[in-house]
Amino acid sequence: MNDKVLTDEEKNALVEGVESGEIEVQSSSGPTYASVTPFRIPARAHIVKNGYPRLKLLNQQAAERIARDVEQLLQNDVAVNASELVVNSFSRVCEGLPDLVAAIVFEAAPLQGRGLITLESSMVRLLVDTFFGGDGAASDIYPANSFTAGELSVSNLFASIVLSAIRDSWAPLQEIVAERVTTEVSIELVDIATESDPVICTEFEISLSDRQCLFHVLLPIEMLQPLLPIFDGQKGDRDPVDDARWGKAIQRRVVESRVNLTSNVFLPEMTLGQLVELSPGDVIEIERPQKATVMAKNIQLISGRLGVHRGRNAVETIEWVDPLQAELTEMRT
Repeated sequence: MNDKVLTDEEKNALVEGVESGEIEVQSSSGPTYASVTPFRIPARAHIVKNGYPRLKLLNQQAAERIARDVEQLLQNDVAVNASELVVNSFSRVCEGLPDLVAAIVFEAAPLQGRGLITLESSMVRLLVDTFFGGDGAASDIYPANSFTAGELSVSNLFASIVLSAIRDSWAPLQEIVAERVTTEVSIELVDIATESDPVICTEFEISLSDRQCLFHVLLPIEMLQPLLPIFDGQKGDRDPVDDARWGKAIQRRVVESRVNLTSNVFLPEMTLGQLVELSPGDVIEIERPQKATVMAKNIQLISGRLGVHRGRNAVETIEWVDPLQAELTEMRT
């Protein structure tokens, strides 16, 4: 069987010949010489949904805090869930938002730049109706082309709760002071980033009065630059000077810590039959103990002799049960 199969050397020679033009390539218009044209992949706007796992966890913690505080504000059952986190250009994120939103711009010192909270019009109406004691049904009858001053005030109250929740959930990683700067009625009036700047957009779902609405928190990547490695799950750089200072402080506190000491002075042995026959008034005879072991939290520390000191039972230290003495002495210094 004679299969017409090219060897690897023949394949490589053929490819090199076509690229260099040494091999003639036939076409309908006559012989031509092939060439390789570089193909450039253009930059494309893309959505990232699987990044920043730690930020997703913090968002869910913030959602739980928001639900609790909004319940107290509205005196109604509330559920909040951080449903999605995407990274895209600011213009693409804005394209996915409704035309009419309550846009609350905020700062989060010491982070540089500004972030944004957007509340859909349906959510603003629902918050206002519930805030004034309604059941949410009246939120469907209001016009959807503008916001009143009262509606914006309630929106600002809600935004304050969101900022407080973000501050508390981020506290273990970064202390921030989150404050509202301004409130706009259109996303077009907001200037927190250029159209091509990447932003992290977290979508939150809120359930209130048997209705579901959405609000979003937008954070420019430039604003979060110092925290991105942490949000992505990486360990932050440690300062050896701070570590040494904390180490000495912890050592001092450990030495000053109080522990309860116990001691076994005798361990009598009895058969099970003798034990069950005991009755009130029976005496368990023991020999005069000579040695005792001092323990802390059931951990044996000191071996010593049992005696009397200043009229009280005492244990004279003989030796440490394990090499703990050296470590404690080092910690004291």
